[in-house]
Amino acid sequence: MAYYLDMKLVLILVERKGLYEHKGVSYPFELYNGAIFPVEKKAQNAFFLKYLFLENHPANKDWLYIPAENEDFEDQVKQLMREIAKHNPLLGLTVKFDGPKVKSDTSKAKSKSGKKIRATKKSENAYFLSIAKKPVK
Repeated sequence: MAYYLDMKLVLILVERKGLYEHKGVSYPFELYNGAIFPVEKKAQNAFFLKYLFLENHPANKDWLYIPAENEDFEDQVKQLMREIAKHNPLLGLTVKFDGPKVKSDTSKAKSKSGKKIRATKKSENAYFLSIAKKPVK
C-alpha cells in the first residue's frame, strides 16, 4: 500500500515474506516485509542521525526501510508517522505523472510529421445541411 501527502509519496507498506536477497547479495532482513519511507539520498543522513533503527533499502537508493521483524516495529513506524504528520519537507518523493498528454482546445491538430491536418467534418456538414434544408414554419 502506498500513501501520498501533498503530491508526494511518503510511505509504502509491504508484506512479502521470505525474500532476503537482491541482485545476488543477501541481507540480514526481509527486503519486502515492512515499512518503506521514501527520502531523497541527499537528505537521508538527517533521518539516520535521529532514527538509528532505519535501514537503507537495497532495491532503491531513495528508500529508508524498517523491517517488520524488528521488535519495536510499530513504535518505530509511529515515530516516522509523526514526521509525516508534521509535513517534514525532507520526507517523501514528488510523484511523477507519465500519463497521456491532454491537448488544449486552442491547439491546432498536427500529424506526427508536424504538418497541420484537417479533421473530417463530413458528418457534421451533412447534419447542418439537413437542418438548413428543412422548411421553416
